[in-house]
Amino acid sequence: MAGLLDDERRRLLHCVVIGGGPTGVEFSGELSDFIMRDVQERYAHVKDYIHVTLIEAKEILSSFDVRLRQYAVRHLTKYGVRLVHGVVKEVQPKKILLRDGTEVPYGLLVWSTGVGPSPFVKSLELPKSPGGRIGVDEWLRVPSVEDVFAIGDCAGFLEQTGKPILPALAQVAEREGKYLAKLLNQIGKNNGGKALAAKDIPLGDPFVYKHMGSMASVGRYKALVDLRKNKDAKGISLAGFPSWLIWRSAYLTRVVSWRNRFYVAVNWATTFIFGRDNSRI
Repeated sequence: MAGLLDDERRRLLHCVVIGGGPTGVEFSGELSDFIMRDVQERYAHVKDYIHVTLIEAKEILSSFDVRLRQYAVRHLTKYGVRLVHGVVKEVQPKKILLRDGTEVPYGLLVWSTGVGPSPFVKSLELPKSPGGRIGVDEWLRVPSVEDVFAIGDCAGFLEQTGKPILPALAQVAEREGKYLAKLLNQIGKNNGGKALAAKDIPLGDPFVYKHMGSMASVGRYKALVDLRKNKDAKGISLAGFPSWLIWRSAYLTRVVSWRNRFYVAVNWATTFIFGRDNSRI
């Protein structure tokens, strides 16, 4: 940083996150926490230059309960994250242009907005669901082609099914994968493991997605837990340190083996007690 003007230092040390969903909020909160608790303590000469900005077109964490959204805004703002409402018009090598004409200089840019269909998906001559995904029926089949199924972010229910487009979340893809594996095993047991043989086999109950809730960390050992079935339903919603424990516990259950779970839990415990190991920065 020696020899640089102050404006250039601020630009290079300005971290901008675009997208106020769980990924963007978690990254912003953890990065700000890391900067304020570790970087500024070890590198005090840059503490006045390094900042984190989160840009969102509407509201951050729009799928969460209103009370949790307000908590997240207060917490992020308190610990140094600058919240900006705006729509990104253009990303240039050194700055971001918003639709209202605002210019946001940056050194590090993290793009965490929703993703659209890939060029490959767009190129397929198949019926599309709203939003451009591959259209599927209630059994996750592509109706216009025999023996073809589609799941995950590339697929969406056709309008005639009357089902809403499911969010691009890991828990959606995981449940679709389990359902499809069970369905294919059922087809195979009914001697349907041949081309065009599945069309005469009863498929049973259609796929039904049941939302298990949403969680997001906001840094400083605080998190949000929203266990409502959908945005308009009533249910349990928590914020703060207990939510952080629930959030960490949920992720711990996703680790593959008990050995790895033990290693991860020990690492988390030592970090909680002694702080992060920043000897390599």
